[in-house]
Parts: sequence; structure tokens; C-alpha cells
Amino acid sequence: MSVAPVDPSTAHRHQVLRLLNAACAVTAVGLLTVSCSTPTGSSTSAGSSPSSSRAHAATAPGSAAPGSPTQTGAAGTPSVRLTSALAAFTLPAAVSRPTVFATGGGLLVVGGLTAADSTTSSILRVDLARTTVRQAGQLPVPVHDAAGAVVKGRDLLFGGGSTAVSSAVQDVTPGESPRVISHLPQPRADLVAVSDGTAGYVLGGFNGSTGSTSILRTRDGRTFATVGTLPVSVRYPAVAVSGGAVWLFGGEHAGRQTTDVQRIDLTTGRGSVAGHLPHPLAHASAFTLRGAVFVAGGRTGATVTDAVLRFDPARIRFTAVGHLPGALSDFGVAVVGSTAYLVGGESPKPVNTVIQVRAQAGGTP
Repeated sequence: MSVAPVDPSTAHRHQVLRLLNAACAVTAVGLLTVSCSTPTGSSTSAGSSPSSSRAHAATAPGSAAPGSPTQTGAAGTPSVRLTSALAAFTLPAAVSRPTVFATGGGLLVVGGLTAADSTTSSILRVDLARTTVRQAGQLPVPVHDAAGAVVKGRDLLFGGGSTAVSSAVQDVTPGESPRVISHLPQPRADLVAVSDGTAGYVLGGFNGSTGSTSILRTRDGRTFATVGTLPVSVRYPAVAVSGGAVWLFGGEHAGRQTTDVQRIDLTTGRGSVAGHLPHPLAHASAFTLRGAVFVAGGRTGATVTDAVLRFDPARIRFTAVGHLPGALSDFGVAVVGSTAYLVGGESPKPVNTVIQVRAQAGGTP
């Protein structure tokens, strides 16, 4: 829920950006093409398009060569080619552990930890078409390590940490004043939340002393029902929805990073440990592009990683498909169209960058 204080000096911020840019020398693996670009110094305008270097993606089994028709992998899922690059805009200040929503063709970046290790109440609105970032409000309850889900068209923020673990449910829907609309049954931080289109689900985290295993469902953000139990209590997992189930990837259990892949059936609420990651991983994030689930970044031990894995839910199998422009953990993520936006994070200290991960079907550039 918290990190060690860091030095927010200008010299340090430049060092972080150099660390991100240094990763451009990494050759792409599998299906991922990495394009690296230098972030601008402006937080509100992209300016001119930055120069970039690009490595050609390798062709792997189940993938398509550039320009060829869409192919399918062994499990019958379409192959997907990814490109990853630093966006041409940055946030006004470094932030880690924010919650990010896709909204109105843009992004809503909510809360998080600053470079001074303080919890922020800031709500930022990112206009992706104009590549601008502006202040859009303040949280009634400042939090980091919270979780967000869209429920009945409302952008809802669940729990989180600050000076204490919070139970607040905050409505941060754009166009309205942010407000607390209810409370979770117990305080939770370091948790995750997802929506299946009809309801929101709150999973994992801890209440300040013990891990939380109850799986909560809400259809309005005000009332909560316990619909299942996690097999393993976990903090800082990555989360995705696929095939009628919620998947939790890794995280921390009893203070140790885990390889567990937990599957929760959305129909029955039954949970199981369905498989394992190749290695212990926490503080990563997952996203879905063109029907494929990817797990990116995070920490293995104390080491921050730039690895991107593709997850096959039919076989419970992971394939290494490339690298982010730099090692990154504890970022917020949201998908707009066929692009995932990885916002802020730690590398290993808080950064103000945004990474764009795009997907094209069948390996077409």
C-alpha cells in the first residue's frame, strides 16, 4: 500500500526517462514490436511527433508474418501483433498506483502516489485526440492502490490506501462532482475490480491486517453481495475477464510473491487455482486486446520487469511476446479501442510517462 520515500528532483526525473529510453535497445521477442520514443517535457501538449526506432517482430508459431492474412494459433485464437511505444505526452507529475478509466475517447487518471510518497486526490482527464492532460477534479477521499470498475455507466472507485485503509466507494463519473456514494462491507486496499457488463466485482486486497478472500458483486455501487471466495488471499494481482471467468495473475500472499493463476467462475462464484505463472510476479497489470489477454510489467522479487506475456485461458499457458519500452510496475491501465494505455507507474521510482500498446490482427503492421 505504500512505498519508500523518493527524491522528486528534476535530476532524478531525467534519470528515470533515460532508463525508459535505454530499453529501446531491446530486440522484440515473439509477436511484440517495440517502438521507443522520447517523452516530451510538456505535460499538456504533445508538440511535434517524437522520433522513434523500431525493431521488426519475429514470426513465432501461430503468428503471422507482416502483411500476411490473419492466422490462428494452436488453440484456435487469432494471432495478434503488438507494438509498444512511449506516448507523445506525459502527465503533469510522476504518479504510481493510480486507477485509470477509459471514458469518452480519453482517459480518467484517478488518485495514486506522488514522487514524494504522498497520496494524491488528483483527477486528470486525458484527451487522446488532442494529446492533452488537464485537471478534472479532486477525490473526496484521496487514495492509492484502489480499484475501479464501470457499473451501470458509472465510473466507480473502490477502497484504496492512504493514512488508513479505506472502505469508501467514490463515483468519479466525468461531468459530475466526485462524491462518496457508499462503503464496502470492510476496508480494502491493494485490491482489484472488474465489470462483466452487468455488474462489478471486487476481489483481493487486505483490510489493514489480514487478506481479503470474499468476492463481492455490486449492480449499483451501493449494495454488495458475497458471491464467492478466493482460494488464496492476494494483494497486488493483475486481473482480467475472459471466457465467463475472472482471472487473477500472481500478486502477494502472506508477504510473498506468488505464481498462482486463480480462476473465478462468474456463474457459480467458484474459485480455483487453475495454473501458475512462469515465475512469481506481483504489481503487474493485465489487459485484453482483440480478444487476447496480456500480462505486462510488474516485479519479480525486487526487480522491475519489462516483460509482456500472452495468456491462453484454454491451456492455462503463458507465452513471452516481447517487452515494454522500459521496466515498469504499479501502473494504471485502460483500453480504448485497440490500444492499451499504461499510465504512470514505478521504474523503479514513480514516473510521469504513458505507454501505448497497440494490437493488429494477424501480424499486419
